[in-house]
Amino acid sequence: MRKIGLWVLATALATNMNAQVDKASSADSASVPADSSQNRIQLKLTALHYGWQSVDGLSLFYREGGPVEAPTLVFLHGSPTSSIMYQAVMEQLAATGQLHVIAMDYPSYGYSDAPNRKEYQYTFDHVAETVAHFLAARNIKRYALYMQDYGAPIGFRLMQAAPDHVSAIIVQNGVIHLDGFPFAQDPNGKLRSYWRNRDLASDKQFADEAAHMPFPSASNWTEGPNVTPDNELLTIISQQRPGVVDAHLDLWFDYGSNLPRYPEWQTLLKSLHIPVEVIWGSRDNFFTVPGAIAYLREAPTAEIHILDAGHFATLEVPDSIANLVVDFARRNNLR
Repeated sequence: MRKIGLWVLATALATNMNAQVDKASSADSASVPADSSQNRIQLKLTALHYGWQSVDGLSLFYREGGPVEAPTLVFLHGSPTSSIMYQAVMEQLAATGQLHVIAMDYPSYGYSDAPNRKEYQYTFDHVAETVAHFLAARNIKRYALYMQDYGAPIGFRLMQAAPDHVSAIIVQNGVIHLDGFPFAQDPNGKLRSYWRNRDLASDKQFADEAAHMPFPSASNWTEGPNVTPDNELLTIISQQRPGVVDAHLDLWFDYGSNLPRYPEWQTLLKSLHIPVEVIWGSRDNFFTVPGAIAYLREAPTAEIHILDAGHFATLEVPDSIANLVVDFARRNNLR
């Protein structure tokens, strides 16, 4: 995915890493005649359904699939994308019939309502509260978490508030250690200086870029044949709604509130003794591979998978990630 998010507020960083890479590959599916009963069953299993849930006066979009009586896996998306980043993975997990999967769009993301920043406080505390209210409205009381990027600080807030609700966690390119966050390691660097004193010039740079993102086309697409442009198109359209850029910038400014809580979340993770899987795109220069390895300090039995992918790995290698999640779910109790 092109850098249409808030990473424009940081300086480009080159990172050299020696990491073992699980080469991402997709197995060819068996061909099934279009009119066969096997094909009809497969179509029924892989279908997701979609809707809007009313939460605290907002209509929050969600995608969902799999049997509701199966263990639930809640997906928390990154920024600036939305739950669409999980579409292909969720379809494959629902197709197993062994997992109930659900992902919502946060307020001002994807297809969810975008309340004015004067009416809705765009902080990680508030978004996490909204997610908790969404899960309660969907009657989801016990679940495993899949967290990427912004999803990590939101998910760890959920765990702090109700640790007994969470049966397992899967982290993908989301940090709770400075090891994997080189941009934020210098207390006097650009990023942490921004979080202390909001830089309006940087905000304007991002707003200008967001307002002029081009329609994805043959002339400007650089992501290759394996990444759908649907994600980028939805992100562009959603982000250009009135007030959304300001909302996203407010939430980005509040990202600085996460760093002081890293020690709390590390202690929490160590105390939970739940299954942990870490999936990481090795070509992510923002959240780097040391951030994946760092989870072993609090969860020594965590499974670490380093993939040949970038920050939004579910868009690049959904088959590989779905296979890893299915295998993890089969070997662990996610109820």
